[in-house]
Amino acid sequence: MYRRSDLQFIQEIFDRTTNDIAIVYGIEDYALGEIVADFIRDKECLYYKASPVTDDYQRMMFAAELHEQTRTPVFPDYDYDKLLASYIDSHNDKKKVIVIYDFEYLIKENPTFINFLSNMLFGQLVQGTVMFLLVSDDVKWIESDMIKLIGRKSSEISRVIKLKEFSFTEFCESFDDVSEENLIKMYSVIGGRSLFYNMITEDSDVVSVIKDLLKTWMKEDYQSCGFLPGDIREPVIYNTLLAHIASGTEKLNDLHKAMNMDRAKLSSYLKTLERGDIIEKLEGARVGDNKNIKKGTYRIKDKMIWFYYRFVFARLSSLKISKEDRFYKKFIEADLPEYIDEIYPQYCMEHIKWLYKENRLNFKIETVEEYFDKTGAIDFVIVVKGGYLIACGCNYSDPVMGYDRLCNIREVIKHNRLPCDNIWLYSAGGFDTKLTQEAERVENIKLLELYEQTVR
Repeated sequence: MYRRSDLQFIQEIFDRTTNDIAIVYGIEDYALGEIVADFIRDKECLYYKASPVTDDYQRMMFAAELHEQTRTPVFPDYDYDKLLASYIDSHNDKKKVIVIYDFEYLIKENPTFINFLSNMLFGQLVQGTVMFLLVSDDVKWIESDMIKLIGRKSSEISRVIKLKEFSFTEFCESFDDVSEENLIKMYSVIGGRSLFYNMITEDSDVVSVIKDLLKTWMKEDYQSCGFLPGDIREPVIYNTLLAHIASGTEKLNDLHKAMNMDRAKLSSYLKTLERGDIIEKLEGARVGDNKNIKKGTYRIKDKMIWFYYRFVFARLSSLKISKEDRFYKKFIEADLPEYIDEIYPQYCMEHIKWLYKENRLNFKIETVEEYFDKTGAIDFVIVVKGGYLIACGCNYSDPVMGYDRLCNIREVIKHNRLPCDNIWLYSAGGFDTKLTQEAERVENIKLLELYEQTVR
């Protein structure tokens, strides 16, 4: 499953009467291969999947594929410009697509390849019209190293399209026949990896989704490093770091002790994971007195990676010798609510943003930001235009949210000198009687459902 808007964007480039070079990239689990396959389905297309080989051997492989797919008489010792021109100029009355999948392997060995393309397309060296679609799942390379390799020729790339993870709201909109409780649980496991959405039916629940993933992870040929960028060095370090963060060792100080590693070197590893969209440094709102704000804290950003390193990575041996049912019962079932509890505030924040986008709030918002006070009483704040805040607390794992949570939030507001009179509370299991009575008595306290349609 992918966003139809992404496919439409690629189609719009093709529909132009010009020659174009476009790049589409993102991790495979964002349905990268699926969107490319659907795009080329009804088009005259040359498809080539590059490999990590020398430039000479790559060109020979390309020539062989060109001959196999088009029966064009080409020769392996031709340069790329001759090979490509021979295809583009054949039947030149119809616009063609040339897909080069994993194109980073070709560019790394031959950075001037982009020169061939731009000279052909924009130097009037071919008669036909063509769109080059360069595809890669190496996000880190695209965003960090590609421009250095191709230099000024990067300006001749028509469009760069990045496939991104589905948000929780988009996930819910895709499965309106699945219960709200199941949506929360399933998204906490598979997150924005939309390729896995194809396994979900109206009868699916989080247990069936987890068991399907466990079957994949218990295979002999499965490698944990598949969650890391392909060219990453020292996967031993990165796996260990992610295992520590997933198990709750999240502060830089604590990671330094656990890893027994120089701080500067540790920071470098963490930045690599940040650039790969695998972890994020928790900044949060900087409002009021910041003396009690947590600093130097990290969290795994990708939900599936978080789930894997939290529950599975350190127990791969048990997984290999267990059935998925037994593994789930023994190692996941009891702790799953606590895990979802850590993610739940993110869903509540999305709910606020959705309400605002749909004009279902009676005030204007500047931002909705997480708040990392050391007590953890306030999960996020809504910064309202005009300068004041709404403090928000969330609960998923406890049967109900108690009155004591309200008292803790009030204490943090006072202690941290927050410009805040309003408190909004979310609880998956409801609220205790005392808290409900207080909300009825005090106007500035609101008790919310995650799927509330309007808040006034």
